[in-house]
Amino acid sequence: MPRADADSDTDGSIRAEIQRVLSAHPVSFAMLFGSTARESIATADDIDLAVELGTHRPADDGYSDVYLKLVGDLEAALPTEVDVVDVHTMNESFATVVFDTGEVLVGDDRRSELAACVTGAGPSAERARNRVTAAADRLTEQNE
Repeated sequence: MPRADADSDTDGSIRAEIQRVLSAHPVSFAMLFGSTARESIATADDIDLAVELGTHRPADDGYSDVYLKLVGDLEAALPTEVDVVDVHTMNESFATVVFDTGEVLVGDDRRSELAACVTGAGPSAERARNRVTAAADRLTEQNE
């Protein structure tokens, strides 16, 4: 079997194993990012994974248990180190890169909403105020 085909088969089995582990946890969104999303998983030094753990947030009681159980299960099931980051802990610039280049594994329907929320591109009082001010300015200019 040619090397590219072997890597492709290995990538497929690793992705399937990641999804199997994710399905056993309260993961509402998961995305491969970094070199893991751009290149072969089979040749990656580690697997970079961004997740949202259902309704669990980093400041919640019990979050650490849920997060650490997921990380432990992924590391036990996969042949390489796994770096798991909660999307709600990302800074805006990092989140922008992750959401622009990542590969969604779970929760494709959540991608747009989460990207808007964590990259700062989503709804905010300041952006709403700026839109209203701009609209009012245009109306004023039209009436002059």
